[in-house]
Amino acid sequence: MAIQFHCSSCNAVLRVGDESAGKSARCPTCQSVQPIPGGTPPAAPAAEDPFGAFKSEFNEPSPAAASNPYASPVTSHTSASVSTGGYQPTAADFGEIFSHAWQAFKPNIGILVGATVIVFGISIGFSIVTSILEQVAQDNGNTAFVVLALVLNLASSLFNMFVGIGMARICIGVTRFQPVNVGMLFNGGDVFLGVLGGTILFGLGAFFGFLLLIIPGLIFLLLMWPYYYFIVDRQCGVFEAFSRAFEVGKANWATSLVLGVASMLISLGGLLALFIGLLFTGPFIGVMFATAYVMMKGERPGQPGIPQPGMPQSAF
Repeated sequence: MAIQFHCSSCNAVLRVGDESAGKSARCPTCQSVQPIPGGTPPAAPAAEDPFGAFKSEFNEPSPAAASNPYASPVTSHTSASVSTGGYQPTAADFGEIFSHAWQAFKPNIGILVGATVIVFGISIGFSIVTSILEQVAQDNGNTAFVVLALVLNLASSLFNMFVGIGMARICIGVTRFQPVNVGMLFNGGDVFLGVLGGTILFGLGAFFGFLLLIIPGLIFLLLMWPYYYFIVDRQCGVFEAFSRAFEVGKANWATSLVLGVASMLISLGGLLALFIGLLFTGPFIGVMFATAYVMMKGERPGQPGIPQPGMPQSAF
């Protein structure tokens, strides 16, 4: 029988053997040392999902949370905010999102730009090799090179999706003022299939929406874009991620529209800066959307210079 409890610092669900009751354990998420309470019954399994391997144990805020000595502290954010693992759809303000994203971006600019350079470099490498193969196939009329180029294109797309997960996790960690490193680019394997399935559904939804006179497609994008972060951050199942994204999107469609416009303008500025500016504007946009996701789901991200409970000082 296992003992299940919540980390009092980050609200992650922890499990240890019943022989550890009364001892202490280090949370693998935030590294804080937690006292181990008595055993609690395991949570009921979630409904069946084709992507069930990526079910989350989403830590819903409960009415009894105030009396729970292991619950994370709550601070104000428009309405009562929730912990890192919690969920409470909240209307977020674009000004606050932008301000927090900038404060989070500045001390982590080296890691963010470095990770972006790696992603760009790998993508350019794939493109160069694919172009060479296509040119050889065209010159020699060899179908084997054509097939190889198509396979390489597919591999490039899948690899970009894989490192995109890592980049999103870096941006989310930066938003929360948690420790991040470039190596996180390559830790997206646990949710890769979920992201792949979600991306396919999201693409189909946007495609058919834009076929219906564009406006339905735009509405779909404004409502559903947070699905990606629910899978990447909370390991939600695909359908669960879309359900939560819809709940969050309803309260924030106008803010999402402003975010989209702002992102296009920021990207344009990066292009005008001889394309080199994209190395800075790209990761900043990533941090901005990560901040929007965190705030829209009701979480109050950490503030610069204020250590979060259980977080090591190096996080800042």
